[in-house]
Amino acid sequence: MKMKIAAYFVVVLFLIGSITAVGIGKQLTANEKTIAVQFSAPKTTLSAIESNTYIQLNIGNADQALYTAGEPILPMYTTVLEFPLGTIITSVECIPQEIQTMTLPYKIMPAPEPIALNSENPVAVYSADQATYNSAQYFPDNWVDYSTGGGLNSNNQHTTFLSIRTFPARYSPATDTIQYMKNAEVKVSYKNPEKTMTFGSGYQLVIIAPAAFSSELTRLVDHKIAKGINTTLMTIEDIYNQYTGYDSPEQIKYFIKYALDTWNTQYVLLVGGMNGYLFHQGGKDDANQGTKDWYLPVRYTNLDEGGTEHDPGYISDLYYADIYDSHGNFSSWDSNNDHIYAKWRGGGKDIIDLYPDLAVGRLPCRNTKEVKLMVDKIITYESTAADPSWFNKIVLVGGDSFDDRPGSNMPEGEVSTEFVYNESMAASFTDVQLFATNRNISNDFTPTPKNIERVVSAGCGFLYYDGHGSPASWNTHWVDEFTWANGKTPGGTNAYGLIKFRNGDKLPVCVVGGCHNSMLNVSFFWTLDKSHTQTWTYGVPLPRSWSEWMIMKNNGGAIACMGNTGLGYGFVGTIDGEPACYQGLGGYVERTFFKSYNESSSKTLGDAWVGAITKYLVTWPGMLQQADCKTVEEWIVFGDSSLRIGGYSAVEGILN
Repeated sequence: MKMKIAAYFVVVLFLIGSITAVGIGKQLTANEKTIAVQFSAPKTTLSAIESNTYIQLNIGNADQALYTAGEPILPMYTTVLEFPLGTIITSVECIPQEIQTMTLPYKIMPAPEPIALNSENPVAVYSADQATYNSAQYFPDNWVDYSTGGGLNSNNQHTTFLSIRTFPARYSPATDTIQYMKNAEVKVSYKNPEKTMTFGSGYQLVIIAPAAFSSELTRLVDHKIAKGINTTLMTIEDIYNQYTGYDSPEQIKYFIKYALDTWNTQYVLLVGGMNGYLFHQGGKDDANQGTKDWYLPVRYTNLDEGGTEHDPGYISDLYYADIYDSHGNFSSWDSNNDHIYAKWRGGGKDIIDLYPDLAVGRLPCRNTKEVKLMVDKIITYESTAADPSWFNKIVLVGGDSFDDRPGSNMPEGEVSTEFVYNESMAASFTDVQLFATNRNISNDFTPTPKNIERVVSAGCGFLYYDGHGSPASWNTHWVDEFTWANGKTPGGTNAYGLIKFRNGDKLPVCVVGGCHNSMLNVSFFWTLDKSHTQTWTYGVPLPRSWSEWMIMKNNGGAIACMGNTGLGYGFVGTIDGEPACYQGLGGYVERTFFKSYNESSSKTLGDAWVGAITKYLVTWPGMLQQADCKTVEEWIVFGDSSLRIGGYSAVEGILN
C-alpha cells in the first residue's frame, strides 16, 4: 500500500441520490476546485479470528483503510491539496453516481486495539464495538471526512494542507449490507487568505541553549556558517528577558515564532536536557512544563489515552515546531485558554494543528562535557562525505512483536523494517538483517546483544530497530515465544550495553520503534525506586534514557536518534491484504521518515522529520483519535535538525 499525494485536487463521496456537503462556519464567497473520482467494485476475502469468520473488503484505487479500534475496517482513499497558508476551506461537496448495494454473508472485521510497544502480554485484541455492530445505520456516518493543517510542504513552502479521506463503501452492521459507489463529482470551495503571509530572511538555523553552553556552541555556529548555513545562537536567558508567555516553554515558542516570521528560520536546535543524572523526580514542575530541573525547558502534554497503561503526561518537542494552524493563527496548544496544554482527556480536548512549520531537534545534554562531545561529533560527521563502504548499509533489527495468532501471525518487527527498506532504501543501501527468524538459519544474524554490537561496530548509515522498549532497553521476541523471562528473549540492546558499540566515527542515524526509549526525564534514584511506576524502568536505575545513551556514546553510538518519549503503539493484522504494522501508528511514522529521506533533495535530518510528521497527519489526522495524536507528539528528534545526513562532500565545502 502506498500513500497517494496529489496537489490541488480533492476527493469525496456521497449518499444515494443526494448531494452531501460538509462545511466550516458560514458560507463565504469562495473559489472552487472540481474533480471526478472512480472506484472498482468491492472484492471480499474471509479471515478467521478467535473462531469467528469475518470479511475484509478490497476496492481498487482505495488502497488505505479506515482503521479505528472496534469499528469495521473499510477501504479509504486519501487525497491531499495544498493551498497558500491561511486559506479557508468553506465546504466539500460531492454528487454521487452509480451507488449500489451488496449483502454480505459475514460481518466485516473490526479493527483490533492498538498494542503498546512495551506490553508484558502483547496479544492482539479484536473487540467489536457493540453500539456500532448492533446498529442498522451506515458506518461511517458520512462518505467523506477531511482535516486541515498549516505546515511545510516538500518545497519548504508554508502551506495549508487539506486532507480528504474518502470511504467508497459504507456498512450497515445489523443488516450486513454495504453501499458502495463507482464514481462521483466533487467540489471543494475555499477562500483565499485576505492577506498573503510573508516571511523575512536571515538565519536558517537558530540554536537555543543556556548561556553556560555558549562557549562550546560557538564552534558549532562557526562550522555551520562555513557549510553555508546562516546560523545564530540565542540563550534562554535572553529569551526570558525579551519574550513573554504563560510559562517558560511558551516564552521559547514565541521567540521561535519571531525567528520564523523575521528570518524564515528552517531549523531550530534545542541544546539542553535535565541538569543532572541523580536526584530529579521526573523533572516536572507542573502538569505542563519541566523548567526548574532542565537546562532547556520541555513541554509536557496532557493527553490520557486511558486503559490499564497510560502515560501521566509525556514530553513533546513538536510543540516548538508547530507555530501556525491552517488559518495562519498562532498554534498555542491551549485552544480553550485554560492553561492546560495539549489536553485530551475526559470531556476536555485542545484543538491542535500538529503540522510542523520548521524542523526542531534537541541535544539533551546534561552538562558542558556532553555539549562538547556532541559538537565534536557533528563537526566531524559533517566535515567530509561518509565512505560508502560503511554508510550505504542499513541495519534492520526486529522479531515477533505481537501475539496475533491464529490470525495474520507475522513477525511484525521484521515485516515492518524489511518493507521500509524495500520501499525507500533498497536503491541506495544494502541491508543487514538481524531478525528473530534467522534463528533457524544463522545465529550470527539474530537480534542478540553480541550480534547487534558486532554489526553496528562495523559501521552503517542507518540503524532501524522495531519492537519493544523502555528507557533502559530495546528488545523483541523469538517467533511465537511471547515471554519476557530471563534468557527467553533475543536480548536486544540494553542502555548500559551501548558502551560496547565501537563504531568510532561511522555513525548511523538511528530510528527506534518501542515505548519510552527517548523518555528524557529519567534520573538514577527516581528510576531505582520501584514504587515510581511512572519511570517505566521497573526498578532498573538509569541516569539517562536509552536514546540519550545512543547519541552520547563516545567513540561510537549514533549521530542522531528518533524515538518515543512515551508509550508507543502498533497495529496488528492486515489492511487491504497487506500487513497493518507499517500502515499506521509507530510503524507508519517510521516508514514515512525513511520515505521522506529518500524523496528529499537536501538529505537533511530535520527535513526528513518534517516530512514524516506531515505525511502521517494527512493520512491519520491527529484530532480524530488519541493514538494518532500521541504518535506524532511523542516522536522526538535527538540530534541536529540541520544535520546533512552522510556529511558534506569536498566540492560542497568549497562551494559554500
